[in-house]
Amino acid sequence: MRAENFSGDLHSLFPRLEQAELFRDVPLSSLRFFLDRCAEQRFVAGQVILSPDIHNERMYLVLDGNVSVHLGDSQSAPIAELGPGECMGEMSVFDGKNPSAWVVATTDCQTLVIERDTLWAMINFSHGVARNLLYLLSRRIRSGNLSMVVVQKERDQQQEVANQDGLTGLQNRRWLDALVLRLRGRALEEFAPLSLIMLDVDHFKSFNDRFGHAAGDMVLKTVAQCLRNSVRPQDRVARYGGEEFLVLLPNTPRQAAMQIAERLRARVEAAEAMDGEFALPRVTISLGVVHWTQGCIIEQLVLRADEALYQAKKNGRNCIVEAE
Repeated sequence: MRAENFSGDLHSLFPRLEQAELFRDVPLSSLRFFLDRCAEQRFVAGQVILSPDIHNERMYLVLDGNVSVHLGDSQSAPIAELGPGECMGEMSVFDGKNPSAWVVATTDCQTLVIERDTLWAMINFSHGVARNLLYLLSRRIRSGNLSMVVVQKERDQQQEVANQDGLTGLQNRRWLDALVLRLRGRALEEFAPLSLIMLDVDHFKSFNDRFGHAAGDMVLKTVAQCLRNSVRPQDRVARYGGEEFLVLLPNTPRQAAMQIAERLRARVEAAEAMDGEFALPRVTISLGVVHWTQGCIIEQLVLRADEALYQAKKNGRNCIVEAE
């Protein structure tokens, strides 16, 4: 839809223009020369006004109706709604680049079209217009920054959910794989003294076969709660897979790591899992403990802990084996 020059009754628009932030505290009579060079353009509901695919050299001031701003595409959920007195397109006018978002008329609307040259001439002529535009731009940037913060928080929450085991609430194997990838090939001096515990629930398959998977899930949740309550804030507990768990203990010397391992073993042995009102048989865990040594990488540490866990099972279960 083409922009059309006003028919000469521009003065009738002054009450609406005076409500616009762009002209706050600016006598419109002083801008009559520039406003006469502007045009009127109407848009019907659903019409795209601005698009990242189309170069723009105009700023639009909404006189009547409403428009919506969209990222991604014009059909996505709007990130902002603009009404009478608000501007759009000014960023692309200033930086010469295509618009960064789609702007769509949500109702039939009327706009005042200010061409690039006219806008710059108005800015050079009126300190008030320049001041108001600076305020509008700073508010637009602040709003964009806030949107970025919200998006980042949502991403962080999604990442946290993706890295969390749905049953136990602990970190999951995905988190562990990402940790191993980050630490791959690196010696671990920055975390030293570092210890790692690998453990799993004794005879868990037999328990599942006898009491059912629902009871097995309850036992796993109980074990996870014991682990969570037995470590320090800086420690990390993850479900390695099935009934197997891993505990990472940064800045933890050998003696302290063995004490933590014994605390885990004892608390799980004493814990009582409930199936409704009925207590399930208690379970025990076997643990393999490994301590970082100079030059050892994360894959070696996990492998040694797993070997120590295997030895604990061979030793009769419900015990701790320290890797050599």
